[in-house]
Amino acid sequence: MTYKDYTSEDFANDHYFQKWVLEKDAITSNFWNNWLAQHPEKQEVVETARDMVRLLAQDDDAPTPNEKDRVWMQIIEKRNTRERGRMNSPKSLFNNLGKGLIKVAAVAIPLVVLSYGAYQLGLFTKEGTLLVDPNQITLELQDGTIKVMDEEASGVVITEKGKTLGKQNKNILTYQRSKDDVTELVYNELTVPYGKNFELVLSDGSHIYLNAGSKLRYPVQFPHGKPRNVFLDGEAFFDVAQDSTRSFTVVTDMLNTQVYGTRFNVSSYKDENNTFTVLEEGSVGVYQPNSPKKDDPIKIVPGQRAVFEDGSINVETVDIRKYTAWIDGELYFLDDRFELILKELERRFDVKIDNHYEELNDVKFTGTFSREPLDQILKLFQYQTVFDYDIKEKTITIQKPQPMTQ
Repeated sequence: MTYKDYTSEDFANDHYFQKWVLEKDAITSNFWNNWLAQHPEKQEVVETARDMVRLLAQDDDAPTPNEKDRVWMQIIEKRNTRERGRMNSPKSLFNNLGKGLIKVAAVAIPLVVLSYGAYQLGLFTKEGTLLVDPNQITLELQDGTIKVMDEEASGVVITEKGKTLGKQNKNILTYQRSKDDVTELVYNELTVPYGKNFELVLSDGSHIYLNAGSKLRYPVQFPHGKPRNVFLDGEAFFDVAQDSTRSFTVVTDMLNTQVYGTRFNVSSYKDENNTFTVLEEGSVGVYQPNSPKKDDPIKIVPGQRAVFEDGSINVETVDIRKYTAWIDGELYFLDDRFELILKELERRFDVKIDNHYEELNDVKFTGTFSREPLDQILKLFQYQTVFDYDIKEKTITIQKPQPMTQ
């Protein structure tokens, strides 16, 4: 069953829908906002489901039975208001109960649902264990199952029902090739934490390199005649398989990139206040999400960068290597502000950097690094601008240099 066939109950029990209602991260918001834009007829069903999910979340604060009843009746009243004039009595949100059972449902259903609320809200995986270490690469399946992707492992990746998704060869996950008879869109989500990188080959043959601190939500298979849309939060390099009949769109919070087959880099980290696309090969069009110009996107050619900043899209010619060196494990800084360099170092080395020397933020540095440890990189920057720093476990503190004492 696809999302367009879902009832409110189905949505409320869907792990990814719950994530959107309760966590509000960029990638889930992008996905559901796009889906609702394509299926406006499901707006009321979705609103009811959102109310239901919020009711489940009340369990975190241990509400009293009276509070549970009150919230539940509010949901029923909302639905009554939306449906007033189309029916004489409300239906139960779970089992199509008649008018005479509404009062019973208001008390009984919340108690039953809340008894397994922690599981449904994603506090546990399908295996019944607590959520995995956030420092591990994870693959979230359609049913909410979370699999840890060990970078040293190889083998077949299967679903809970025993269906083969593809093969893992250490740090590369390759999905089975698309099948012509596929009609349903089923999504997976790959999360790469700080300090790590991972590669993904989609079922259409597109090769994607995910940088540290990134998430990508994508279809397991691409139905015939449907556009190829993926949802990115972070940074990734795309080598998109040619398909003149189906465009490939990278959806981010601020900027969408549409192609048919090409090589390009997209960066959309929430803590950097800019989103950009850099083109290496081919041609792409960029536009703001939900913009009326999406049918007439801004075109860029190889060697150009389109960046969304301060409410507008600007195009400039750049050194491509600066934006793609990370694929080969390099750090490439070219007149970069120290503030942005520190964020990249945090992702690369999985550390927290507290800069108490704010005058350094706008100082620009140039340098290329590959296997150098963080301590050595910071020492090289010290040759250009003097500052002090202290390393304690995974936290680096940068301070203004202290005057020499005699």
